[in-house]
Amino acid sequence: MGVLLFASGSGSVIDPQSLSTEELYSIIWEGFTDNIPTVLAVTIVFFLLGTFLQAFFTAGAIGMAKKASETGDTVLSDMIRSGSKNAFRLFLTSVLVAVMLLVGIVFIVPAALTIGDISGLIENPQATVEGMGTLAIGVLIWGIYILAINIVLSLAPYALVIDELEPLEALKTGYRFFLKNKLDVFFIWIISIGLAFINSFIGEFLGSESILLSGITYIVPVLILQPLTAVLWTRLYLTGEEKELYNPSDLLSDPAGF
Repeated sequence: MGVLLFASGSGSVIDPQSLSTEELYSIIWEGFTDNIPTVLAVTIVFFLLGTFLQAFFTAGAIGMAKKASETGDTVLSDMIRSGSKNAFRLFLTSVLVAVMLLVGIVFIVPAALTIGDISGLIENPQATVEGMGTLAIGVLIWGIYILAINIVLSLAPYALVIDELEPLEALKTGYRFFLKNKLDVFFIWIISIGLAFINSFIGEFLGSESILLSGITYIVPVLILQPLTAVLWTRLYLTGEEKELYNPSDLLSDPAGF
């Protein structure tokens, strides 16, 4: 896509399959450096649009999980209502978290200063560049930082939607909840990542042999894994905050009143 985008501006037609890896990197790098304002503008627009859409559906899913946990029933209109009510605030929260994650770029600044101009590395990925070891360590530390932030603030979106908090209040509440329920949060996070990994593993190694199986592995995250994890996180927050949950035994004891 990068080759087609940048090469089209010069009026030339390039078949990416006819180029070597070094030539592809070189064209993409030159196109990026020649169109930095456009690339940044398009990236920011798509990031904000995608983040807002994700915020709407995430808020809607949390709203449905909350309604089901409290009453034992939910409908699609609950998702639309919750998404419309909380999407913008959840969007702002996601932007704040993204900024926090981006701050971690300071971990690779020393290595970047050591390496200097990386155009030679882009044009020749096999070249040996001084400071690459430091860069690898910086990237590793940044990855650990991103992982830690994601775990610590896992419950911030749920606090925002369930308690109808402002973005900063949701971040503080999510952090306080994590401090009080570290093992529970980590356990459900492991379950969520584990299920996604298993589905990805099946799709990667078995999906190529069966179109049906490949299609199922694409559908499972949307129809099963994401709703399941939303319910798990919602019930964890409701339980941790000692909020009243729906008891299925109520239906058995008084079915007429259900």
